[in-house]
Amino acid sequence: MDVIALLLILAFAFWLQIQIFCRFALDKLEYNCEFSVSEAHEGDTISVVETVYNGKLLPVPWLRAEIHTSKWLDYAGTCSVIAQENRHVTSSFILRSYQKTTRKWKLKCLKRGIFNTENVTLVSGDLLNFSTVSAAVPVNAKLIVYPEIIDLDRLFVPANPLQSDRVVNRWLIDDPFLVSGAREYAPGDPLNRIHWPASAKTGKLMVRKNEYTSQQNLTIFLNMQSQIYEYFDTINKTKAELGIKVAATLLDDALRDGIPVRFVTNGCTQADAKEPIITGEAAGRDHIVSILRILAGLIMKNVKDFSAVLETMSDDITDSDVVIITAYLTEQICIQADRIAAAGSKVTILLLDTIYENGAKPRIADLYVLADKNLEEAEKLYGGH
Repeated sequence: MDVIALLLILAFAFWLQIQIFCRFALDKLEYNCEFSVSEAHEGDTISVVETVYNGKLLPVPWLRAEIHTSKWLDYAGTCSVIAQENRHVTSSFILRSYQKTTRKWKLKCLKRGIFNTENVTLVSGDLLNFSTVSAAVPVNAKLIVYPEIIDLDRLFVPANPLQSDRVVNRWLIDDPFLVSGAREYAPGDPLNRIHWPASAKTGKLMVRKNEYTSQQNLTIFLNMQSQIYEYFDTINKTKAELGIKVAATLLDDALRDGIPVRFVTNGCTQADAKEPIITGEAAGRDHIVSILRILAGLIMKNVKDFSAVLETMSDDITDSDVVIITAYLTEQICIQADRIAAAGSKVTILLLDTIYENGAKPRIADLYVLADKNLEEAEKLYGGH
């Protein structure tokens, strides 16, 4: 009888502790999870701070916080599981009566994006973990990761060896007293600018390309189509990510030099978007940061053919630096680029791949391509993950 009585007492105690802990474990429990900063760049290491407070007399024998986030946020030192685009992070606590615990994790931003952690699931239970109870706690933690800033001069070389040997040193307007190279003659060019030595060397009529001084504004075109015939979804995401990094680098330079910028892309930040993104033209940190946020939130989709976007905008651009970022080159893109250049703007095409349509060659606009030795390196370092 004594053994049976002891077993009954133990069973009752076991049942009672289950009732108590499952009923009150999450009662008066405060949890918060936040990023140490609200904005970062690809490759940055920041912190995630978890704070838990047990505001009652009953201790919490164990508590598990389950954070659901993106796989592109690497929580160092945590137990995490990756499934497709998601990362499941688990952290554990033991709390005494009225104890507050703060834990800080190192987090590496692996890729650009806008990341939201709306809820964290808290799980607790009895002493022996025989029964559990859980609750979703709103945290509303948001992190904007901007694209990486890269070295354009290291990656790009002129497609025509008679062009200057760097992509951009500064934003430029024509200075008739400094000559930097030559380009093929285009209708409307004055005869006194014909470059006779270059014409003799190439067998084509060439004109002098003048050096430039500070320009007043910049227009950036970003093509989110990675192939000539591509509808809606971006196929080559690696090239698209490289193009986004190039645009971010140009914006970073413009911010440093105080240059007004306008940004145009056939990409979108919402899956149901129907129109391309066209910003106003302005200078200053707030405007540049607003465009960087657009770059951070771009999804792998295009809403309109890029050459059609160029055609729509071409009449609105005069006396500007124009940079066209694209993974392929078509005759129509070249025609539109030359049309903008003929109206008085300096146009530079940055080509992210070696895809050319037959006959695609700008006559006035400058063309820069990835150096052969940099193609594989750019793919590895700058093309995304």
